[in-house]
Amino acid sequence: MTSELRVDKIHNEGGDNDTGLDMSTNDVVAVKIAGSEKARVHSDGKVGIGETTPLGILHVKSADSGATADSGADELVLEGSGHAGLTILSGASSIGSIYFGDSGVNYDGYIAYSQNNRNMSFGTAAGSRMTISSEGVMQIAADKATAFGLEVINDGDNSNRYGVSIKCGDDDASGTNYAVTFYDGNGTSQGNITFSSGTVTYGAFTAHHEISLPDADKANGYPYGTLLETTAIYYTQNRTTPEEDGTDTERGIRYVTQKSSSQYSRKILGTYCGDLLQVADISGTYANNLHQAAVLGDGHILCNNSGGNIKVGDGICASATAGIGQKADKLCMIMGIAQKDITFSGSETVLVPVQYGLQQFTPWTD
Repeated sequence: MTSELRVDKIHNEGGDNDTGLDMSTNDVVAVKIAGSEKARVHSDGKVGIGETTPLGILHVKSADSGATADSGADELVLEGSGHAGLTILSGASSIGSIYFGDSGVNYDGYIAYSQNNRNMSFGTAAGSRMTISSEGVMQIAADKATAFGLEVINDGDNSNRYGVSIKCGDDDASGTNYAVTFYDGNGTSQGNITFSSGTVTYGAFTAHHEISLPDADKANGYPYGTLLETTAIYYTQNRTTPEEDGTDTERGIRYVTQKSSSQYSRKILGTYCGDLLQVADISGTYANNLHQAAVLGDGHILCNNSGGNIKVGDGICASATAGIGQKADKLCMIMGIAQKDITFSGSETVLVPVQYGLQQFTPWTD
């Protein structure tokens, strides 16, 4: 036995009879409250809330925007004539998320906000790629060979297309203000771009250099432009992984310096630029003692004893042995100035730290 009830409208019997279901239009079920339509379901499954012609599977509308929805993202449509948005509420120590998944991974991409630490994370390939902390600090974690972690593209074939703007530091630019810091893959500082009172300093490894000062001077440093001389050198460690050989190697030269102390000093290095205490080592012999000097460019030259023992300030020229340098013992072209005293015990080859600079050099006579 089949029972069938045919009606166009169902409404409340008591009260004002203006709330219920309206099925008087073919293939549409409308929900009316207080005589006004609030939602409807169409035969194609689309649901409109505040919208009689839904633009998506679910269309929530507070007012008409005059816009339409793209077919690539029309499962959920939120519309308003002014501001429109979506609110996700979660527990005080929980996470609110939007996941992007497929048949293989249910959260291959995601946007997540942690109420616990108030960080916003963006993920791709099921991994966190960008995080914005509660203080606004942004971290991008890329992992792709032969690619840059961040690219800024503003290409309009015109000089009015700018790249990156950095606003930071003291309002009057006093002190040492860090605009960019460079690290290697292990997090070891390699150099900085800083500014102070209108002067921008490019402190990437060879243009400027990391130095340490006497204990009495390390806290306050010297006035900008103070002439420096070297008292000793030491090396930073280039950390390696167990997969390589597990040992650290000496690579980065650091100079222990002081204000120039005598006329015609052979040990002059460069001029004082500012402190780097923000990235200074926190332990070891030179803890909390890192500053910056303006230096042309440093490195090493392999040398033998053909010209005799080497002193700081000696020029390094080519020796008779291919690819090996020596102390310049006559007027000649040199490739660098020695930064360390070297005493040879025989015919060995020694890696001598130098300041690079191609020039004609007259040997010292004292």
